[in-house]
Amino acid sequence: MLRKLAVLGLALVWDRVLGEPPSKVHPVVAMGKVTEAAASAGITGHARRDRFSGAGLAAGLPLAVLAATSLAERGLGRLGAVASIIGGAFLLKSTFAIKMMDDEVQGISAELERGDVEAARGSLSRIVSRDTSGYTEDQVASAAISSVSENVTDSAVGPLLMYGLFGLPGAMTYRAVNTLDTMVGYRDHRRHFGEASARLDDVINLIPARVSGGTIVAAAAMSGMDAKGSVRTMVEEHSRTPSPNGGWPIGAAAGALGVEVEKLGVYSLGPPGERPGHEDVDRSLKLFKRAALIGAAVAAGLIVAKR
Repeated sequence: MLRKLAVLGLALVWDRVLGEPPSKVHPVVAMGKVTEAAASAGITGHARRDRFSGAGLAAGLPLAVLAATSLAERGLGRLGAVASIIGGAFLLKSTFAIKMMDDEVQGISAELERGDVEAARGSLSRIVSRDTSGYTEDQVASAAISSVSENVTDSAVGPLLMYGLFGLPGAMTYRAVNTLDTMVGYRDHRRHFGEASARLDDVINLIPARVSGGTIVAAAAMSGMDAKGSVRTMVEEHSRTPSPNGGWPIGAAAGALGVEVEKLGVYSLGPPGERPGHEDVDRSLKLFKRAALIGAAVAAGLIVAKR
């Protein structure tokens, strides 16, 4: 138990102080390269073949990551407590990206504050998959808040919760599933190939997304924001997003901030007409970081409870 808690604590410090590991040794970057290579070879344009090969990847990559992490954890354990903690912290850190998200979105907020909407659009395009050209200032802010909120699950609470429940193999496997969805789970030429990955991601996030919504509500209460509005919007409007999971953290954040968060032509959550600005982006980051810490506390509580 103490070793697992030490790994969790060191991983959080690592993220805060050092940020992301170099790409050459980053496990998630390696997952992405495998996914990219498989997609390049597996997408043929033939629906049935693409679904079959995509399902193979959706099953194969997480299982391979699960096996590799279990073996790595055993190997580190044989090297002693120090190696086990440092190596485990490196692996766990690679599954979440609190500092990176904070840095990216702070840049967007600063550009909006300066009135440089074009630069903000460019920065936004690094964290969202949609076309950001032509976005107005409030649309950039809205998209940034949406991304920050959804990443409470994907980049913080989700992997930490899985670590608390299932240890390093659970956190790494969660990240593998999320990476697959991020890279091939789109309704374009990848739609058949990525169908299994997208559905698997929906299933694996059913609980983390709802826990993430709860951590945002708690973070809103801690931050003096509208916690009641956060609960109300999350409960009443979460089903407006196409994803069964995204609406929980996004709705919680929109209610807490008291602004309308939308994806053009897809969904709109929060008070209609209350358009966000750069200051709301900053407040969403405050929610994100505090929700992540609450998620870490939940993970620690699970580790202690499982003793």
